[in-house]
Amino acid sequence: MLRVLESKLVRLSVVAGLMVAGSSAGANSGAPNPSVDQQKALARMAPIPTSTSVQTINDPAFNGMPAIDLAVPTGWKIEGTIIMPPCSYVPFPAYREYSPDGLLEFRVNPTFGWKGARDPRFLKNDGCLPFSQTMSAAEFLQKYVELIKGGVHVVGPMPVDQTFADHAQAMARTANPNSNNPMNGRTTADTAALRIETMNGSFVIEQRLRAQVQCTVRDNPQLNVSMQGIYCWARVDATRAPKGKLDALVAFVDGHNIIKNQPRDQWQQALLERMNQQNSEMMAELTRLQHQWSSMLKKQHDDFMETSRRNHEAFMQQQESSFQSSMRAANDSMNARSTNTSDWVDYALDRQTVAGPDGIAKVSNQDTHVWSTTIGNQTYWYGSSDANANPNGVLQGNWTEDTKVHGNGQPY
Repeated sequence: MLRVLESKLVRLSVVAGLMVAGSSAGANSGAPNPSVDQQKALARMAPIPTSTSVQTINDPAFNGMPAIDLAVPTGWKIEGTIIMPPCSYVPFPAYREYSPDGLLEFRVNPTFGWKGARDPRFLKNDGCLPFSQTMSAAEFLQKYVELIKGGVHVVGPMPVDQTFADHAQAMARTANPNSNNPMNGRTTADTAALRIETMNGSFVIEQRLRAQVQCTVRDNPQLNVSMQGIYCWARVDATRAPKGKLDALVAFVDGHNIIKNQPRDQWQQALLERMNQQNSEMMAELTRLQHQWSSMLKKQHDDFMETSRRNHEAFMQQQESSFQSSMRAANDSMNARSTNTSDWVDYALDRQTVAGPDGIAKVSNQDTHVWSTTIGNQTYWYGSSDANANPNGVLQGNWTEDTKVHGNGQPY
């Protein structure tokens, strides 16, 4: 889907006669040298930090309770929250730390997850990425760069500091407490880093993208086929600086282990209590359903003996109607919780979601008006921040203005 969208955007730029930054030709030619404006800005740029202070991000799920303490470069600002990403079982922090002039930044993106099953019938559409196999951290980064708007020049791999790699391996070992239990599966961890260059106006921005990927494989033949498969998650952090400044900032980030966080005891306790409560509620609901099912079976038998088949079938239809109503209510509640998460992911990736005649699309959030048209079997998009802009009569095709929707496709 990401490659298809990228190719559609590039083809649209050709139709419109516009230059799309970071197209295949531009990406391979490398980024230009710093402009005069950039050199002047660099002279006034905030220096590479030398120390850190502790700042806290809060969890909106617990009424803004202080949740996690982070090491933030002294004098920098921070924006972040705790979110339950799609395809995840535990909440994660997502945040950005940046210098007052905005030229230096360290960002931790929301967690990505994907699943694969031996029998696809047991897979659910729960916000997971459309991958079905394990992959290395380097392979995931190659897919991740497709999300970056405006084009990107991939310089090449970068080394991963030992502290970061050791932490990933320690997490994998924690997930393997008993290799003799087929339910646990086998969890592996991998890390990788990539140096890229992007453009911000006339500025050349260097970035170190660093990824941690963990995958759990359950293929023990003792397991039921419905439980056999893989589950993977990946986290990507980005260190950004103007060209020529990245290595110094990376040295500071790694030397002070900026990505390390310290959960608050009160928040961890509240999270544990919530998980225990959810487990208790689930067990109570299973017990209630078991009693309800037993009672229903007895009533069905009594009704069959005392009433006609017609009344019995009416009773079953009523039960089915109640079940479907409960399922719709549960799905509506799930969709409401996922809407904010999908919007935050769009924000973190600098994109927006629009709906048009040909369905849902992810486009740049720099444009306030997005139009689409279909020519042959291909759909194109045109974006502008001019309220009076209209590609009809200017560009080929019959253009329709798309409607902005939530990141999960739900209307506003």
